[in-house]
Amino acid sequence: MSREQNLRNRILDKYTSFRRFSEEADIPYSTLMTILSRGIGGASFDVVIRICRKLDINPLEI
Repeated sequence: MSREQNLRNRILDKYTSFRRFSEEADIPYSTLMTILSRGIGGASFDVVIRICRKLDINPLEI
């Protein structure tokens, strides 16, 4: 499973939608969708940390 698919699954396990997650994590929806479609490798460190904190995961687990 790719890192992005792993994130998708974790987000949808805890939230009803990607939009809801982006609002609660204070990340623009477009940024989240770009990360999930193009890859997390190009995302800023701050955004990755916000995602991980909101999902209660260690960034190394991704």
